[in-house]
Amino acid sequence: MSRVPFVPAPRPVESLDVRTADGWSLRVDVRRSLAAPIGVAVLAHALMARRSEFDRPAGAGLGSFLAERGWRVVSFDFRGHGDSAPRVRDGGTFGYDAFVTGDLPAICEFARSEVGRGLPVVVVGHSLGGHVALAAQGTGTIYADAVATLAATMWLRQLDPSRLRWWTKRATVEAMLALARRVGYFPARAIRLGSDDEPRALIEDIAQVVRSEVWTSANGRIDYLSSLSQVRVPVMQILSENDKFECDAESGTRFAERCGARPKIVRVTRADDGGEPPTHMGLVTNGKVRGVWNQLERWLREAVA
Repeated sequence: MSRVPFVPAPRPVESLDVRTADGWSLRVDVRRSLAAPIGVAVLAHALMARRSEFDRPAGAGLGSFLAERGWRVVSFDFRGHGDSAPRVRDGGTFGYDAFVTGDLPAICEFARSEVGRGLPVVVVGHSLGGHVALAAQGTGTIYADAVATLAATMWLRQLDPSRLRWWTKRATVEAMLALARRVGYFPARAIRLGSDDEPRALIEDIAQVVRSEVWTSANGRIDYLSSLSQVRVPVMQILSENDKFECDAESGTRFAERCGARPKIVRVTRADDGGEPPTHMGLVTNGKVRGVWNQLERWLREAVA
């Protein structure tokens, strides 16, 4: 007797726009669980990416996965990404601080007041989305009941035990900056590094962090790294042993351990089928890591219980 593979029923998705305090329009997808909701999970995407990284075909993405298990899910495009206008190539420009003080606060307020009134709100951030979430939580621009990060770290010398890898990161950022200044923005799509381009101002902010080895706001008044000690809610960091560069396991662990609450660290050593562990993007796009997503969902459930 042949077995028919299980395909989860698609959850109804509502798409709308959320306005930030400084006037940007962010596109948001809301998935509502068919069961009694546990809470609201805000999904924040990576650099050079968009909200669709959480929405794979046939309901196989992390967003649908969490909705199937009783979460109301809010995935969104950071300003200038995906369907959040204006796009970078259309003149959209912004720096790193805008994510911390503008975008994520607007989305979390929407999640708490409109989507999940009375429900706990958690943030699940991949890479950029993860360190933005921790910076926002630490500086008080958001209040989440828990923060889960996947492959999230800032490129800081004090966090990286490998001298060779550190200097490779520095060289990479310098090359990105030179290209962004030449073109006017960083053309990630054209050079096939991601789905979305990044503004020159954002690349300059990242380069300043790497060069100075200090993670602060653009004006230097807010020390984001020190603010992690103010993150007292439950924190989880998921890292892959196959992520050798963007967020290696050692750097990612050191980063998460800066939080005031002792983080739950999960190192992924293999895929569900016993094969190689996922890549940096594979942690959220690879259908063979549902075992890791199960760990994430159970941890979120316990964190808000």
